[in-house]
Amino acid sequence: MKKYSPLPTMGDVARHAGVSPATVARVLYEPEKVSLEKRTIVQEALKATGYRPNAAARGLRTQRSGTIGLVVVDGTLNPFFSQLSQAIRNEALERGYNVLMFQHGMKPEREAKAVTQLLQQRADAVIFAYGVNAEGMAPLLQAGIPVVQIEQEVCAGTDAVLIDPVVGINAAVEHLCTLGHERIAFIGGDPALYDRPRVHGTSMDEDRLDAFRAAVRKHGASEDDALIRLGLYFTTTGDDPAQAGREMMHALLQAPRRPTAVLASGDILAAGALQALGEAGLSVPGDMSVIGFDNSIANLLNPPLSSIGRPLVDIGRCALDLVVNAINGQDNNSEPNRITFPTELVLRHSTRKRRA
Repeated sequence: MKKYSPLPTMGDVARHAGVSPATVARVLYEPEKVSLEKRTIVQEALKATGYRPNAAARGLRTQRSGTIGLVVVDGTLNPFFSQLSQAIRNEALERGYNVLMFQHGMKPEREAKAVTQLLQQRADAVIFAYGVNAEGMAPLLQAGIPVVQIEQEVCAGTDAVLIDPVVGINAAVEHLCTLGHERIAFIGGDPALYDRPRVHGTSMDEDRLDAFRAAVRKHGASEDDALIRLGLYFTTTGDDPAQAGREMMHALLQAPRRPTAVLASGDILAAGALQALGEAGLSVPGDMSVIGFDNSIANLLNPPLSSIGRPLVDIGRCALDLVVNAINGQDNNSEPNRITFPTELVLRHSTRKRRA
């Protein structure tokens, strides 16, 4: 596993030198407009931080567009993708890049159209979160355009920023077991429904389910398969994305021995579970403890939801580091980079000690 170290930004240079980012930019591209004293201070800061000018700033000379493509699922259906794309756009802006974003809504044909438009716009690189079709990415690879995939790899041969669900899910199950819960349910994405390519053996959905099973086994909770319900993370049609989670929770409540806690592998699923529990006249956390995954809308729910989060700012930085290095020809690795970030449990008010 490679250790990830963020590349320095222009803002880092400015802070080190005690000047504004605009002054740093002038030293780099219009040095004649800056006094010798400030030029010296900034040049020393450039050496100290190791900052290198990005490709966008040299666009006219290098024939690059200064544009990075971003292809995501759909931020209107799952706010996680809005938050992730915002983290990426903020980092790109810091480095002087424009971001051209498309949402495919899990439709391969829309993803393919996005790729076509990015080729027409001469994007310098493209980030996918998440891609759905390896064939759709092929034209980018054939054109020699750097590609980075986030969390879910559907195409071999590209850089990837991955998320390890094990730490966060294990912490969630351990927390629930500490509170006395033995029958812990899991609602998540069904690998058969998503049928994602398994570039490295398993899919994102399988990894989350496997992490849950391992944590249950490790902490001595029930391994009853009746406590596992799989389906869609959220519906991609209509105006009720929480429907899938609501239906899974209703099914769990019909079991002869229902759970006392549930781990949802998405905050939208957890929102549906909260709705189903409310419809059944059950309270959270009084009658049922609930933990989500994504930490996207968790603090907006009632009660504020404990959830497994990912370091979105670091993920955005890492994705930009990878594409900028590739654009500038600074990646000398013979194999694609695969950088993995851990997950962590963020506790709020949706869990409590199991009732006797």
